[in-house]
Amino acid sequence: MVKDEHIGKATFTRRDALKIAGAAGVMAALPWSGIPEAEAAVPELKGPQAGGYYRFAIGDVEAIVVSDGGLSFQPVQPTWVPEASKEELEGTLRSAFLPTDRLNLDVNTLLLNIGGELILVDSGAGGLFGPTLGKQRERLAAAGVAPAQVTGVVLTHAHGDHFGGLLDGNGKLVFPNATYFASKTEVDFWTGPDPDLSKLRVPPENRKVFLDNARRYLGAIKGRLTPVSAGQKIVPGLEVVSAPGHTPGHIALLVSSGKEALLNSADTAHHHVLMFSHPDWTSAFDTDPKMAAETRRRILDRAAADGLRVLGYHLPFPGIGHVRAVKGGGFEWAPEPWNWTS
Repeated sequence: MVKDEHIGKATFTRRDALKIAGAAGVMAALPWSGIPEAEAAVPELKGPQAGGYYRFAIGDVEAIVVSDGGLSFQPVQPTWVPEASKEELEGTLRSAFLPTDRLNLDVNTLLLNIGGELILVDSGAGGLFGPTLGKQRERLAAAGVAPAQVTGVVLTHAHGDHFGGLLDGNGKLVFPNATYFASKTEVDFWTGPDPDLSKLRVPPENRKVFLDNARRYLGAIKGRLTPVSAGQKIVPGLEVVSAPGHTPGHIALLVSSGKEALLNSADTAHHHVLMFSHPDWTSAFDTDPKMAAETRRRILDRAAADGLRVLGYHLPFPGIGHVRAVKGGGFEWAPEPWNWTS
């Protein structure tokens, strides 16, 4: 091929044409030309997602986000953002190019190699919520981690999608060598004689399930459970942060190493669009919706002001990013680009 200097474009010569014809002959003679038709058929690409874990670092702390799967709520209301009108809700979702007839939430658990301990933050749902969840154990195994190697488990709060993975199908502890940690306020609330669930906007039979499961799972770890409180360090570099409202003793966790930090915000904000753009919008699962909204604004304000790296339990996998304050009192979620070198 030569360039015609008069018109500035490439033109083909007779030699180029012969090369192309020769290449076509070679292509026809390659081995795949003889593949049986059934084997050469285009495969279906649909099927279950694979992978499900993401390695990263916080200073010298090695970390993995382990996906337990995800949930889809259809329709969105009244379970989510009952304060919003249908028009407000759909407009907000549509502006983010999201479907308006459902709300999809990830479940992101966190594994930390910190302070000489292997600590898991929340255990996923186990078998409590159906086949789209309960993936944590298989994905820990894929990442090279055995349950017996986990030395500590922190529960951010006592909801089934956070504690369901503590027990196997036979009611045995999945993490047999772990010490367990949870907010003292949280444990006292769920195991007390008369927890106030009146502000939960779910049917009474669902409230009973919440309570029965919390008591069963907290009871299973009672002998190994260490209650913690705000400001306490579970190990050096892992600090408890008060974040009540979603449940009375709901906590976040601040992971620090050198000049780097990560705020595991747990269920402070369930959705990366709705509860960032409108921090006052709440969930039917909040034991105190007003307090949950106040906590959300406080935590997001802090994250935005300090430039904190944040992990959200229900944000799009792997759920790591930053928070940006915007005009009008709302916030934006800025997901962190995928790091291929961990």
